[in-house]
Amino acid sequence: MVSVYKWDDKGQRTGEFSLEDQVFGARIKTVTVGDAVIRQLANRRRAHANTKDRTEIRGGGRKPWRQKGTGRARAGSIRSPVWRGGAVAMGPRGEANFVKDMPRKARRAALRSILSSKARNGLLSVISAINLEKPKTQLVVDLVGTILKNMEAPNDKILFVLPGRDENFERSVRNIPTVKALLCGNLNPHDLLYYDRLVLFEGAVPKITEVLA
Repeated sequence: MVSVYKWDDKGQRTGEFSLEDQVFGARIKTVTVGDAVIRQLANRRRAHANTKDRTEIRGGGRKPWRQKGTGRARAGSIRSPVWRGGAVAMGPRGEANFVKDMPRKARRAALRSILSSKARNGLLSVISAINLEKPKTQLVVDLVGTILKNMEAPNDKILFVLPGRDENFERSVRNIPTVKALLCGNLNPHDLLYYDRLVLFEGAVPKITEVLA
C-alpha cells in the first residue's frame, strides 16, 4: 500500500491515505509514457494546410503566347505551377491523417506509471469532498494557496481529479490559469505530466483503481 497525504476541504492536512500498489506503486515505464503522450498530441492534430491545384486557380484559360516563333519557352497557361502566382504541384490538400493507435494495455500502463511517479515523489495527495453551494473562485484560490503553502510549493500547478461532474467546482477553477479540474474518466498522460501536483478527490480513488488495476 502506498501512503499519501490527505487534506480536508479547508486545505489542512488530516493524516495519510493508503493507495493500491498495483496502480500507484507500479513500475515506471518511461518509454510507454512517451509513446502515450505522442499518441495523444498526434490525435489532436488537424490538417489545415490546403493548396490549390491548377483547376482551382482563377484565370489562365487563354494561352499566353503562340506556341512557336516567339523565342520564349512554350506555355499553355499563366496558372501553371512553374509560374509565379500559379498553382502548387503535389501540395498538401488538408487530407493528412495524424492518428496514432496504441494498445489499451499500454495506455493504462502509461497512466499507472505517471500516477506511481507522482506518488513516489510526493506530488500526489487526496482531498475530501468539497461541497460548494454556488461557483466561488476565491474559495478555490484560498484552498489551493493553503495546500501549496503546506507543501512548500507556492508556484506549482495543480490538477484536481473529480469522481463525477461537479459544475460548481468546475466553474470555480475555470478562471484560475494554474489549476484544472478533470473527471477521473478523462485522465490522460499530457495533463498528468503538465501539472506539477495531482490532487485526487477521495471518491475518485476507487474509480481509478477499478479501471487501472
